[in-house]
Amino acid sequence: MDLVPLSDLFNISRGSKLDYNKMTSCSFSESAISFIGRSGEKNGFVGYVEKLRGKTPYKSGLITVALGGSALSSFVQPWPFYTAQNIDVLDPVDDMPVDVKLYYCSCIEANRFRYSTYGREANRTLKTIKVPSIESVPEWVHGTSRKAVNELSSRLNFVFIKE
Repeated sequence: MDLVPLSDLFNISRGSKLDYNKMTSCSFSESAISFIGRSGEKNGFVGYVEKLRGKTPYKSGLITVALGGSALSSFVQPWPFYTAQNIDVLDPVDDMPVDVKLYYCSCIEANRFRYSTYGREANRTLKTIKVPSIESVPEWVHGTSRKAVNELSSRLNFVFIKE
């Protein structure tokens, strides 16, 4: 398995660096923007906020990585979003299916043991974390999401048909 620095596969940038408590929160709507924090739960989702003038949200499908809080918590974001401070955003250099993005989220999180609150900091070394090259992604990764959805659908159909 060939390992490469994360920066070979992704353009890595600092997130929006916004404060949720200084923004206008709102309910879900077509114009609502997801706000992503440093939590390791719920995709890092904190709540919905109104779009800011002059601040373009990140597009859906990108990966967020918490650099503090739940360090290296990594998620593919399904909706346009803003981020809190200490979050990096990963945009694949080349087209990448969601299954492969999810695989890389797991690879990033597998490095969590290397970091601590008062030790090595993720914001300095995230770009150099070694992950499998795109050619080394296991074959089973491809199509995993579709298989999971199909399995869930068939189980739900069974439950509804049975009742």
